[in-house]
Amino acid sequence: MGFASLAVMLLGVVIGYILVTTGLTLYFNLDPIEQGAVSSFEALAVTGIGVGTLAVGYLGWRGFNYFAY
Repeated sequence: MGFASLAVMLLGVVIGYILVTTGLTLYFNLDPIEQGAVSSFEALAVTGIGVGTLAVGYLGWRGFNYFAY
């Protein structure tokens, strides 16, 4: 169970980081795609999902510490 929590933490942090940076890039129009292809709301939604995924990664870390100690 501890190793599963560690895997959740690693995946949550990696995927969350990717989603947050992608969402911020889309929000500030730093992307190479045409202007207006992604709305500000969609960019903020991607960022919010990334923050939620980071929170799940944090909970995985807490779970790993619970089972490890």
